[in-house]
Amino acid sequence: MRRSSIIMLVAAVMLGLLAVLFARSFVSKSSDPAVAALRTVPVVVAQTDIPFGEKLAVEKLKVVDWPADTVPQGSFQRVADLVTDEGRISMRAIGANEIVLMSAVSDQSNRLSTTKLLAPNMRAVSVPLNEVTGVAGMVYPGDRVDVYFTRQPEEAQPYGELLAQGARVLAVGQDMNVGKDKPELVKAATIEVTPLQAQKIALAQTVGNLVLALRQFTDESRIRLETLQVTDLNDGTITRLIRRQNSGGGQAAPAAAAGPSGPATPRGPTVQVIRGSEGSTMPILGE
Repeated sequence: MRRSSIIMLVAAVMLGLLAVLFARSFVSKSSDPAVAALRTVPVVVAQTDIPFGEKLAVEKLKVVDWPADTVPQGSFQRVADLVTDEGRISMRAIGANEIVLMSAVSDQSNRLSTTKLLAPNMRAVSVPLNEVTGVAGMVYPGDRVDVYFTRQPEEAQPYGELLAQGARVLAVGQDMNVGKDKPELVKAATIEVTPLQAQKIALAQTVGNLVLALRQFTDESRIRLETLQVTDLNDGTITRLIRRQNSGGGQAAPAAAAGPSGPATPRGPTVQVIRGSEGSTMPILGE
């Protein structure tokens, strides 16, 4: 009987010590400023993946508690703010458990608009595309492009200019889905530019041709290019020029003056030039 009492006493003491240690641990955690300062707020996240262009529904959303200090700007606290009678549409693909932001959904209307994609003080302009100017359909929403302008004036040689660098593609055709993964030939692309660039592009479309050039997405470098003319179309090697045909439609005069008997026969290497249905032999100028 005495032995069992001692065992019970020892067990009681051990349980008491464990209770004291647990209580001290709990009090210590409660007094920790970092733990005490942790405050959460309700935030709406995606219950499942929401594809681009899909109307938001209650079953696609849920509310979770999120640390108040890390809630991004433009989030929602109630599902009712997203699922309205007018409805909101996803402006991009939203992953499961991702916070739904105002920038990722349309306004309270049933239409998609590029205006929500524009950065402050920027403009959206559309440029015409074909298989060549549109990089064979490999331009996607979200890409970065440079815009080049070419023109053939009557009074000078054809020339080219660089109008805009690193412009963000907002849409190709009527597709704004940044998750687009298949190339498609479209007739126009909408890009984000400054007001001055928008003015230049609008004017350039009336007097010449525009070409888009893809660039690496993270490349934010800016380069200065001089106006490029036909005579600059070489890789730095020495080139040979062909004499222009004279206004009379006859054969171009050779380097030496023609004698009394008529135009001299071209000497040295020549090239056959075909203009329409007419052909002529032209001398090649020496280096």
